[in-house]
Amino acid sequence: MLPHAKSGSLASLPDDESAHNVAPALGTLEQREKELADFIENAAVALHWVGEDGTILWANRAEMTLLGYTPAEYIGHNIAEYHVDAAVIEDILCRLKTNQKLEGCQARLRCKDGSIRYVSINSSVYREEGRFVHTRCVTLDITEQKKSIEVFERLAAIVESSDDAILSKDLNGIIRSWNRGAQRIFGYTPQETVGRHISMLAPPEHADEIPDILTRIARGERVDHYETKRKTKNGKILTISLTVSPIRDATGTIVGASKVARDVTQRVQQEQALQEANAALQRANSDLQHFAYSASHDLQEPLRMVAVYSELLQKRFGGKLGETGDEYIGHTVRGALRMEALLADLRTYAQVSATEYEPKEDLEASDVLKKALANLEGSINETGAQITSTDLPRIRIYEFQLEQLFQNLIGNAIRYRGGSPPRIHVAAVRQDREWVFSVQDNGIGIDPQYKEQVFGIFKRLHSSAQYPGTGMGLAICQRIIERLGGRIWVESELGRGSTFFFTVPC
Repeated sequence: MLPHAKSGSLASLPDDESAHNVAPALGTLEQREKELADFIENAAVALHWVGEDGTILWANRAEMTLLGYTPAEYIGHNIAEYHVDAAVIEDILCRLKTNQKLEGCQARLRCKDGSIRYVSINSSVYREEGRFVHTRCVTLDITEQKKSIEVFERLAAIVESSDDAILSKDLNGIIRSWNRGAQRIFGYTPQETVGRHISMLAPPEHADEIPDILTRIARGERVDHYETKRKTKNGKILTISLTVSPIRDATGTIVGASKVARDVTQRVQQEQALQEANAALQRANSDLQHFAYSASHDLQEPLRMVAVYSELLQKRFGGKLGETGDEYIGHTVRGALRMEALLADLRTYAQVSATEYEPKEDLEASDVLKKALANLEGSINETGAQITSTDLPRIRIYEFQLEQLFQNLIGNAIRYRGGSPPRIHVAAVRQDREWVFSVQDNGIGIDPQYKEQVFGIFKRLHSSAQYPGTGMGLAICQRIIERLGGRIWVESELGRGSTFFFTVPC
């Protein structure tokens, strides 16, 4: 309810008769005042009066609804209690006391629920005989507008600070906006591009792309990550990835397009260089594999002749050339035999590296294990090795590769045995999408610091006199598993045996 204000109209009435004569008019005025008070009280616009000291004297229902307070929680309190920024309300009251009129003064008010509303205040002072009576304040809620403006400003800042070129154009292809990223990439300032056709960026051989893109945008389509060529101000041709989206007005009508252009020239050049390097590397690897295979095969025959004639020399003249002669002949025979084994392993390594296609059928790992054990029968019988296994799965791998894996790992377990007969166990368990095979032994073990080194080509931890071999067995195993997309590793301690693991995808 509006506070009662003094009226000077009744004091000027001449006498009772005159008062009687104007009674109908007075009744009409009172009714109008009542209607006006009701109108203001229930107006959709938030209104309030504040005293000179900042005390809220009156507020209408819209003001209460806006902030969520009851009249008892609001009227009679100082307006500063509800302003978030103390300096702002102090400035407002100071300006009103000096009889200034406020228009569009922005402030933040704290609602009862703790939320903050942005408002625009229009206010002036009502005075009687120069005395400050109260303010007349209209409070407009601009929270949503403020948020929209903040979002717009934030997006504008993001667009402006982007390294990518972000621009807009109408459906005729005329450029309407141009950010800093566009200036950096293409070299043109906004003054040089806004109002001109987008075709100014297209090399002649790519100019026909633009009408097609505009047609697709007009149909409401998006163009995502379209790689093409664009020309800079200085004539440099760039490889650009374009993403173009329709722009719609408030009615949903497509009125233009936004375009994000990313300079991918360096990435494309790097990819091309990488592809060329990979192709060259593949050719080199292929040549190297063929050379290794061919060389190991071609050297096998003359080396066998050296080994055979050295053995014949040892048989025929052994003991006749003296102790030194026998020693030299022995070195020759052993060297030739070791070289022959080394070339055989090198040929195997080249063979497994050259396998390019995946096998088409699964095979029984248990059957392949039996073949590998048959190949090792002599060593098994000689050392008294006991080899056990669990049920092994069907897996997709070339038979000769799996046979080579089992033969090398079990052969190593026999070769690097301790004082007791070898005890070797082969197992396989499924984990997620792969089979994990293990070959466990009770041999001499491996120092953990060498668990990576043992898989290198020609890497040996012991002399060939102690433990014969070429040093390529585990390298061949690793090569086979890597080509399958699996892993191979060892867990071991010196004197406590070793367990070699390898995985095969299911």
